[in-house]
Amino acid sequence: MLRSFRQVFKSNRTPMAAVMIVVLLGLVAYLAPSGGAMSADTVVARVYGHEVLMRELAEHMQELYQRYGKQASPEALKPFVQSQALRDLINQRLMEELAERHHVVVTDEEVGARLRAFLRQYPMLLDPKGNLKPIAELKQIFQDMGFNPALQERSIRSELLRTKLVQQSALQVPVDEAWVAQENRLHNEKVAFQQATLTVDAGKVADPGDPSLEAFYRAGGERFLQPPRRVIQYVTVDRASMAKDLQVDEASLKAAFDARKGDTTEFKARHILFKAEGEAQVQEATAKALLLRERLVKGLDFAKTAEEQSEDPSAKGNGGDLGWFNASKMVKPFSDAAAAMKQGEISQPVRTQFGVHLIKLEGRREKKFEDLKAQLAKEISDSRFTARAQERLEQIKKRANGGDLAAAAKSLGSTASLSQPFSNEPSAQVPGLPELPQMLGEVFRLKVGEVSKPIPSADHHLLFRVQEELPEAVPPFKDIRVKVLAAYQLEEARKQAVTKAQQALKAGGLQAVGPVTDQAAAPLSGLRDLVAHPGIRKALLDTPVGQPTPVLWTQDGKLWVARISSREPAPALVFETRRNLIQDLQTAEAQKLLSAELQALDRQGRKRPGFSSLWGHFGGIYVNASATQVSVED
Repeated sequence: MLRSFRQVFKSNRTPMAAVMIVVLLGLVAYLAPSGGAMSADTVVARVYGHEVLMRELAEHMQELYQRYGKQASPEALKPFVQSQALRDLINQRLMEELAERHHVVVTDEEVGARLRAFLRQYPMLLDPKGNLKPIAELKQIFQDMGFNPALQERSIRSELLRTKLVQQSALQVPVDEAWVAQENRLHNEKVAFQQATLTVDAGKVADPGDPSLEAFYRAGGERFLQPPRRVIQYVTVDRASMAKDLQVDEASLKAAFDARKGDTTEFKARHILFKAEGEAQVQEATAKALLLRERLVKGLDFAKTAEEQSEDPSAKGNGGDLGWFNASKMVKPFSDAAAAMKQGEISQPVRTQFGVHLIKLEGRREKKFEDLKAQLAKEISDSRFTARAQERLEQIKKRANGGDLAAAAKSLGSTASLSQPFSNEPSAQVPGLPELPQMLGEVFRLKVGEVSKPIPSADHHLLFRVQEELPEAVPPFKDIRVKVLAAYQLEEARKQAVTKAQQALKAGGLQAVGPVTDQAAAPLSGLRDLVAHPGIRKALLDTPVGQPTPVLWTQDGKLWVARISSREPAPALVFETRRNLIQDLQTAEAQKLLSAELQALDRQGRKRPGFSSLWGHFGGIYVNASATQVSVED
C-alpha cells in the first residue's frame, strides 16, 4: 500500500503539493492566535489541547456577576471578574487533562443521572406522577427562571471528575498503624492543659555595631541569600496628569441620568433571612418561610420577628431594617422581588445565594437628578480616567515597540522610572509601587525585556517593562545591614526569651512565664491553630500529666509552653471506626496530592506557552491576550 501511495504521489506531484499546502495553511490558521473580530467561538485559552472559548468565558463571567451581586461600577469590577473566570476555566481544563493522564472518565450517563436528580429536587419541574416534565415545558421554565442547565451540567461533570481523581489517588495512600493510632488520639483523646505565651520584643535588643553584625553576617551562611530579584521600568498615569479631560459638563450628567432612569427608584424594606447552602437546606428554609409568612400576614410584628428569628446577624439590633436601597445595591432576585411589591406587602419566600428571605416593603421613592448629580459626576470621571489612562499607556507601549519606555513616555508627557530590585515574595515592597504585591505574579511571569498590559490601580494606572534580573546571591553587608540587624535582634531576643522562660518554670511555674489560659478537656483536633504546628502537636500528645511541655515557638512568633492537667484516653478502635478513619486520612492526603499535581501541571504549562498556540495544543498553556482584553457583556 505504501509503495502504491508513493507511486501516486510521484505521478501527481503538482496536485499533491497543492493539497499539502492547503492542509498546512489550514493547520497554521487553526493553531495561530485568533485575529480580527472576536466571536463566541474565539479561543481564549488552550490548556494542553483543551480549548476555552469566548462563549464559556462570557457565561462564567455572568455567573460570577450574579454570585457577587450587582456593583455600583461594573466596569471597575470587570477586570477582576474576567481574570477570575479565566482562572476558573483554566483550572477546569487542567482537571480534564489530569483525568486523561490518569485514565479517569466521566460518562454522559453519569452526568445525566446526577443532573436529573438535581432537577427532581424542584417540585415545579415535576408532573403529577413525580416525573420530570417534558423538555419543551422545562425549557420554558428554565428561561423564566434564568437557569442555564448547561452550566449546571458542566459543574456536575467537573465535580465528578474531581471526586473520581480523589478516590483513585486515595486507594494508593499507605496508612500504617502508628498514623491511625495518632489520628485516633487527636480526634478522641481528651486533653486538658494550661498554657502560657510570651511575646518577643526584638526592638529592645540594642544595635551591637558593625563589627559584631559583620561577624553575625559572615556566620549566617545562606541565611542572607536572596533569590533572583528583578528590576522593572514603569510608567504611571494619574488623575492629575489629565485633569482637564476628566471634567464633566451638565449635558453629560443629564444624559447619564436619563440612561439610568430605570435604576433611580429606591426602596425601603425589612427582611427575615433563613440561611441555606445546599438544596436540602433551601427546601427546609422555604418551608419555614412559608409557615412564618402566614403568621406575619395575619398581623405578627415583622420587626420583632426579624430580631427573634432572622439569621442575618445585623437584624438583631434593627429588626431586619435594610434602609433605603436601589436595585443595583442588592442581588437581582431580591431587588426584583422588592420592585414587584406594593407598600406594606410581605413577599413570598425569595431565594438568593445567601439563603431564603421574607421581605416587607415599607417605602418607595424616586431619586431626582440633583440627588444623583455628584455620584454621576464621579462615575463618569472614573470611566473617562480609566479609558484615557489605558489609551495613553497602550500608546506608550506601541511607541516603545518592546524597547525602553523612557522616550515613548516622554513623548506623551509621562515619565518612566526604575524600581529597586525585589524578589518574588509576598512581603516584597518598593517605594513608589504600593500595588507591587498584586503585580508580582505578572512581573515574574514575563521574560526580561517584555512589557506588561496596562494595569489599573486605585488612583492611577501603570505599565511596566522587565528591565533586568539579578541572579541569586548574598548581597554585600552594607546593602543589607538593616536586614542583618533585624535578624540579629530577633535571634538574641529569642535566646533571652527561652532562658527567661526556663528559669521562670523552675522558680514559679507557668504564671512566671506569661498570662496563663486554661484549656478544658477536649480532643486536640478541635484546636486547629495549635495542632497545625508539628512540634506543639507532638508535645501535647507525648508530655505526661503534671509535666510541662518543651518551650516552643508558635507560627506567629510567640514563645509557648503548657502543663498537662489531665488525659482521658481515646476508646479502642473497632473495625468500623478504624475503616472510617483510614478512609478519612486517605481522602485528605489524596486531596493534597491532587492540588499539588494541578499546581505542578499549571507551572509546567505556563513555562511553555510556545509559538502562538502551537505548544498549547500539545503540552502547555496558551492564553490569547488579545481575546481576554475584549469587552465581555455583563
